[in-house]
Amino acid sequence: MVPLFMAGDKQYFYYTNLVAAQNQVEVALFGENLLETTRFKSGFCGIAPQHDSEKTYSLSLGNKFQLLKYYGRQFLSNPAYINRTMLDTFGAYLSYYFISHQKNLNVFQYVRWEENKIVDLLINEYNWETAPDTTTTWRIGDGTAAFYNYIYYTLAGFSENDTFRSNQIREGMVSREEALVLSERENQPRYESIQWYCDVIGIDFADAINRINSAPKLYCI
Repeated sequence: MVPLFMAGDKQYFYYTNLVAAQNQVEVALFGENLLETTRFKSGFCGIAPQHDSEKTYSLSLGNKFQLLKYYGRQFLSNPAYINRTMLDTFGAYLSYYFISHQKNLNVFQYVRWEENKIVDLLINEYNWETAPDTTTTWRIGDGTAAFYNYIYYTLAGFSENDTFRSNQIREGMVSREEALVLSERENQPRYESIQWYCDVIGIDFADAINRINSAPKLYCI
């Protein structure tokens, strides 16, 4: 159920279509980075990965309904999930998986995503702000990332950082040795960001960390 933390921004697909229609725009330019593809999230819902897909949100129609069925069972088994965020969450599901994405043009289908080149440009030419609790610039603008990646890494033993670096290995962008060093460094808990996030959404930081740490692990220790 961890992806529920990520539902808040998925309506950007809906609003992109809305603004494009209002302004009679035929193409919406996106900067979707396919290296960010994380099939393990739907995998935890019992859905096998589709490695031939061209979008991070690509699922077959059957798998989309299987995903809905999985979440439906979880909601019914735990009434605490049934709250005022449900409509927003369902809207995110529809925006991500069902509305048309035909107008979306991804620039990184035509321009190679090169991390060092992009980071150098952002920091040295645009004075890009970085985070004080991590060396990477990836995911630092997403307030939920430090929190849910802490959950994944603590309970499953890996996180988005590992899949991101693994995808870079497959594309020949980094060596396996370099990726292991980077992912180990980036998987260090970002407590400062987690504290900020907990304060924003109104939960107790220490209680949340203790509950995550004490939850059953998906691997043998």
